Amino acid sequence: MNVLAIETSAMFCSIALFKDEQIFFKQDTNKSQHGKVILGLIDELLEQSELCLEQLDKILISYGPGSFTGLRVGCGVAQSFNLIHRIKCFGISSLKVLASTAYQNELKGKVVTLISLGMGEFAASKFDDKESLLDDKTEEFILQNEDLASFLNEHKDYHVITSSENTDMMNILKSKNFSFIQPEAKSMFEFITISDVASPQGDSFIVPNYLSNEDHWK
Repeated sequence: MNVLAIETSAMFCSIALFKDEQIFFKQDTNKSQHGKVILGLIDELLEQSELCLEQLDKILISYGPGSFTGLRVGCGVAQSFNLIHRIKCFGISSLKVLASTAYQNELKGKVVTLISLGMGEFAASKFDDKESLLDDKTEEFILQNEDLASFLNEHKDYHVITSSENTDMMNILKSKNFSFIQPEAKSMFEFITISDVASPQGDSFIVPNYLSNEDHWK
């Protein structure tokens, strides 16, 4: 199976390709340049893996919550490839992708993933272990800035993972057990046989999941 994974929910754009049990990976570490670099990264991986778009069986897309513009870029590219090349697209929660990246970096045990939504709101999810990533009923919820400290105090046995550079959140996290991690597309292959989203509009139409109102973003 040949699978392309697209991660554009956070600061860095990363692309991964799964071919015959091999994983090819590229990440651009320039902040918020997703629209400028995504097609070039995909071309590089296709050349490296000696594949063409028509040979892809599936696209996994980190579809949110996360960066307003980044999610539109990633979902737009995936939808375009489906419409032109008829490649099936599947959405994976960006909160799960973040947790999966942490677990692949040797973190163990319980984790809380946090993504800033702007305007004093944070998207959050909880995972008891790596195996719980495959639970299709994982709850995602919004925390207000004023509730974040008390929530974390209630979950002291969880390691906090965030990809967001939010000053208010970082001030709270200074005294907590936390890691600042950027999600990586290659961690999405944990979900290669499943998907969070079977889009009601069809395999091509993966809508960004902002979890909050779009007008929170400028």
